[in-house]
Amino acid sequence: MASYLLVAVIVACLSAWFGFNLQPFTFNTLRFQRLFTTTAPTPFTFYKLSLQWPPATCNSGTSCKPPTPREFTIHGIWPQDQNDKPVPPYDPKNPCTSVTPTPASNLATELMPIQTDLTALWPNLKDPQSSQANLNFWEHEWTKHGMCSDYPDKPRDYFNSALQLRKGFDPVMGLTPGSQYTVQAVSTIIQTKVGATPEIACNRAKVGKTLQLWEIRLCYNRAMPPNTVQNCPKQFSGQCKNLTDLITFPS
Repeated sequence: MASYLLVAVIVACLSAWFGFNLQPFTFNTLRFQRLFTTTAPTPFTFYKLSLQWPPATCNSGTSCKPPTPREFTIHGIWPQDQNDKPVPPYDPKNPCTSVTPTPASNLATELMPIQTDLTALWPNLKDPQSSQANLNFWEHEWTKHGMCSDYPDKPRDYFNSALQLRKGFDPVMGLTPGSQYTVQAVSTIIQTKVGATPEIACNRAKVGKTLQLWEIRLCYNRAMPPNTVQNCPKQFSGQCKNLTDLITFPS
């Protein structure tokens, strides 16, 4: 009988001890797990190179200082996910990469070797002859898209990848300024030149509300650098609603 009582006392003591320590143990375990748990980097599957037609950008409401370039200039090169959505900007609380990105404040130095090409082919159309305005534009694109690309700590390589792609194209992409086309006709001309279906983005002129060609977007495989063009998931965007829409290519 005494042995049964002894066992009962031991069991009661152990139960009380575990019950008392269960809550702090669980809390500490969860805190430990949160400390060492990391979120997987945001995946993306391809890059989208966006080339804007400056006359269409500047006559749609953007205040641009002359001279307005008469060739396609780079808007950006954007990492896109499998649903054709841009990868969100870098967030240190939920990082898209395990590499610490180069801060935008370093771009002036980092991009100096390619600044001449950037000024010519990737200008800030609001003030293309202003070094500071251009740098502000590049910092915006870097912060929004470049930090979560395959080049988070190599901004020069990131920007240069777009420059090299743009240099391979005709300045007007085979189109005639001042002419009208259907969206399908523009798409066919570009597809013939690059070998894949582009995305045609349209906007409207501020005066007259004319539907016009604003941007040509080309999609590339995820590589370093991106160099293999592929069909874009959608064929038109912006104010374009149909492949049969008639659009102006403003001069």
